[in-house]
Amino acid sequence: MSKGRTNNPVTAVKNTGHAPWVKDPKHFEIFRDYWRWIYERHRIAAAVVAVPLLFGIVGLAIRYAAVASTLVEPGFEPYARALCRWDCHWYVDISERGYERFPIPNQSNVGRWGFFPLYPTLVAAIRSVFPFPTILVASIASLACSYAACLVAWPLLEKNMRAYVLYCAFLLSGPFSFHFTTFLSEPLFVLLTSCVFLALKRSSYLVAGVSSALLSATRLVGVFVVFATVVQMFRQHRERGGSTFSFPRWVLGRPDLLVAIFISPAGLFAYILFLYVTVGDGFAFLHVQRAFGRVAGNPLLFLWDGLSAVPTTGWLPTAPQWSALAAIAGLALSAVLVARRQYGAGLFCAICIILPLITNLASMVRYVIGLAPLIMLVAVLLSASKLTWLAALVLFLHACYFMTAAWIGGYLALV
Repeated sequence: MSKGRTNNPVTAVKNTGHAPWVKDPKHFEIFRDYWRWIYERHRIAAAVVAVPLLFGIVGLAIRYAAVASTLVEPGFEPYARALCRWDCHWYVDISERGYERFPIPNQSNVGRWGFFPLYPTLVAAIRSVFPFPTILVASIASLACSYAACLVAWPLLEKNMRAYVLYCAFLLSGPFSFHFTTFLSEPLFVLLTSCVFLALKRSSYLVAGVSSALLSATRLVGVFVVFATVVQMFRQHRERGGSTFSFPRWVLGRPDLLVAIFISPAGLFAYILFLYVTVGDGFAFLHVQRAFGRVAGNPLLFLWDGLSAVPTTGWLPTAPQWSALAAIAGLALSAVLVARRQYGAGLFCAICIILPLITNLASMVRYVIGLAPLIMLVAVLLSASKLTWLAALVLFLHACYFMTAAWIGGYLALV
């Protein structure tokens, strides 16, 4: 554009009085730029919506192909049942029967209290409106949550299309996509985590507080996202010229910040109250962990034991080794987040890894890949060059088939 004219097409159109018939050629150029700008915005919006939809369909086809040989009859419901493994069965039971009083009739004396209530309750509510089998409703809900998590990730990825494509591919058609498309807590956990950090990015602290409360009712570690909220508040205070010592007074003078902080653990507190009233032990979700083989110990020792569990035959790492490597990689990526000045996200991810690591390495791979900030970081790093981006995308799609087959086959590192 020539000197003295605005670079904003909208402003330029307003300055011409919306008169498309003007004879000045410069005005025709302004309108041409305006409609080009409108077209570009719609094109990007369409891509943002279509990319996760495409990978959702592709991932469904790949996973279906991986489990097809195990199906008694074809169809989405048999596929969903085949994909329902390990903790998935616990969530199905909670959604259908609720939380029992100890012990479970005709089963083991392991209670369901270790599994938090928000997602199974949500699935039960949907099933009350749409009376279909629980696993069918849950699988569709998980796909919807993962799709929504992709959309929320777009602004968090700074509208980096290559990183966005990788992130969507990982969630919906990647090597661990079965975790995000069956009845596990990961789909809702990733969605709510993304909502919290998007709200913090926009300084919408009340929205972050509500999302944090829901997150704390999804998984125990979700309650610790409140630290990320406080870190973001502190950063905002410092950016506005406030001192470290004046931060508490600044927070106390902002009722919206106080509400955001205090409602963050509301989901956990509600579950504690529920367990106290129904079971008599508000911390049954902690006490029942011993029945699952989770006993507090030295996390460094657990890591060493995992790394030392060398394979007796072949060269592929054992399940304990994969779990230990996942924990180390997750902590390293958390440190990278801190180095990139994403202090709240790095702290939250580190806590989410260290807390379960205090008990043992069980489900560590699933816990690490379920941390949205870490996966976004990996997507950004891999999209730095077109070659690594393309290689990662091809690897994700190819690994989806084999990892789904391993999940169906009961490979312990994926539990």
